[in-house]
Amino acid sequence: MAYAFRSRPLARWADLVLIAIGLILSRFAYFTLFPMNYELLSRGELAGGFVVSFLTFWAALILCEGTGQQETWPLLFEQICVSTGLSLILHALLNYFGLLTRSFFLILVGALFAGFLLAIGRSWIYPSVQSSEKGVLMVGWGPMAEPVASALGQPILGAVGAPEASLPSEVPFLGELHDLEKIVREQRPAHILLASPAESALPSALLQLRLRGFAVNDVPALYERLFERVYCRGLEPAEMLLSPSLCADSRTLAIQAIYTNLIGLIFLIALSPIMIVVALAILLFARPGPAIESIECSGFQRIPFRLLRFRTLRSDGSGKMTGVGKVISCLHLANLPRLLNIVRGEIALFGPRPVRREFAQRLTEIMPFYAIRFFVKPGILGCAPTRPAKRLVSEMREIEYDLYYIKQASPILDLEILIRKLSGGRGRELPGPELAGSL
Repeated sequence: MAYAFRSRPLARWADLVLIAIGLILSRFAYFTLFPMNYELLSRGELAGGFVVSFLTFWAALILCEGTGQQETWPLLFEQICVSTGLSLILHALLNYFGLLTRSFFLILVGALFAGFLLAIGRSWIYPSVQSSEKGVLMVGWGPMAEPVASALGQPILGAVGAPEASLPSEVPFLGELHDLEKIVREQRPAHILLASPAESALPSALLQLRLRGFAVNDVPALYERLFERVYCRGLEPAEMLLSPSLCADSRTLAIQAIYTNLIGLIFLIALSPIMIVVALAILLFARPGPAIESIECSGFQRIPFRLLRFRTLRSDGSGKMTGVGKVISCLHLANLPRLLNIVRGEIALFGPRPVRREFAQRLTEIMPFYAIRFFVKPGILGCAPTRPAKRLVSEMREIEYDLYYIKQASPILDLEILIRKLSGGRGRELPGPELAGSL
């Protein structure tokens, strides 16, 4: 269960108290289990180690602050990992310079105790505390305001600093930007959302609100975090094309190329008997025609290549499947020849789906930022889930997933995609009407 109480100052203090208790409990556990080692640590070392661990947990709570209503457990796991890693690094540095000696037991067990207490607090204690702060306050207005607010599980209280004529009838106009602090005191919102970066005309006021515990986020960043897609509807093409965050990291691509080619080669060797049998079946029972067909696609840096697959249709142009083709499609074997594309370095295991060369050219003309997807190799598995019926909606949504992959590309993301595909999971989706209406 998630809790709206999380982003308030009282919740932050409660988190820090639970963390302190967890670190103190680790000290008692160390004293009980290893009394001889405990006696070797001075009071200064015990106090210094406690302070360092406590401060790293406090930093993790700030660096990994949550924004949604559905992310309690992933958020807690992330905070525990970040805080433990920071604590180990700081203690190692202090130990190297002879400033502090600290037991790994105290660091790791303290993190476990703190994480356990935070889990209890966020599951049973915090939800029982009723917060008076509810709803979303919009600074400015944009097409994705309602879907993002809906994903947060909060109603829209109103908008500040937006032209009243641009607001939907159900969204009240609350005032101008210079009245922001007064409006926040009156409305007590759980979230403050900036419709676009240009709306942050009062940085000092927004900073003060964030320091007071209010969750202040801009819609594009929150949209990306909630739906795992890059918000590209409200940005100019040149702004996206020149964005350094959408440039693929060369080191990450090099690492991915190593394990992609290695895994592809292993699967190709292991599945080659099956591929030979399928090819022979097509040649014997689906004549005339080749066993393997190909289509021209745009690859890395828009370099064309031939994407391979087993032929499943008749060669007479009727569009009907052959008998063998029906069996191949039913067993999901049609795309096995793509392993050859992987070994040849034309595609990867993970990445944006391959696109026909003529489609890529046309879509780049319509959406210039579509060319960004060719900064990485196309892949067999990608972030985008099943595509909807509306073609334009599908391409716009898919390019958002592709841009997210390019921006966040890493072996961890590849592993997450693999787990989702194997478990039949889907990405976080907007309802159809909101998605279509935002285009």
